[in-house]
Amino acid sequence: MGWLTVHGQTNLTNSARSLSMSNASVTLTDVWAQVNNPAALVGIKKHSFGLAYQNRFGLKELQSQGFVYAFPLKNTVISAGSQWYGYQQFRTVKNSAGISMLLSEKVSMGLKMNHHLIKLNENYGAVSRVSADLGLLVKFTSNLTFGVGASNIGRTKVSANLNERLTTSLRIGLAYKLSDQLCVLTEIEKNVIMPIQVKFGTEYNPHSNWFFRGGFSTAPLSFSFGCGGRFKERFQFDLGTAYHAFLGWSPHVSFQFDVK
Repeated sequence: MGWLTVHGQTNLTNSARSLSMSNASVTLTDVWAQVNNPAALVGIKKHSFGLAYQNRFGLKELQSQGFVYAFPLKNTVISAGSQWYGYQQFRTVKNSAGISMLLSEKVSMGLKMNHHLIKLNENYGAVSRVSADLGLLVKFTSNLTFGVGASNIGRTKVSANLNERLTTSLRIGLAYKLSDQLCVLTEIEKNVIMPIQVKFGTEYNPHSNWFFRGGFSTAPLSFSFGCGGRFKERFQFDLGTAYHAFLGWSPHVSFQFDVK
């Protein structure tokens, strides 16, 4: 088998809710915390499934899909997820399983193990690697939440012969509820090989079943917005798009189902 040179894709498909707020999502406590911050899954009260699709910049070669599942117990949540990115000549698959635990009334933590498959065409073959993510969530008050998420904490290498590794990043964020209808989020993300990225997002909930969202991020500068609806207290449908000043639009859609 040949060797691969890849700046690994570790955070692939996300929910349209998160993407519509420029991924300022390390504090969000929905089923997609399986991707964003495993510690935030402790807020899940029902068995939940999520499906998502994203098309980056209108290119079929950059499309991604994802699936997540959360199974709540008394003070613990078990989760699983799978994400696919790319096309026939280059594809990555990330399967993960995690556990989230409530440490105290205000603090929770989570650990997630990931299996990565990175495949190029038949001339280069494929590699299989394992990584770990760690998360922490602190609810200071009913209105203020603090979250930390670290991906690939062991700095797993893609190739044993080269210093190419899966992406390692640290995310630190805050969410503040200004009212029952309006929440603002801010986050800083540092990828070890990229500049610091600053993200801002907001979610407006004028009615219990409808949501409007927007956000922007730096490095590179990107804007996003979207909306969503919740139906019969069990189904949630979200859609949105992000705009990059040089590369264009990236539409996204996701669906969530909560089991009674």
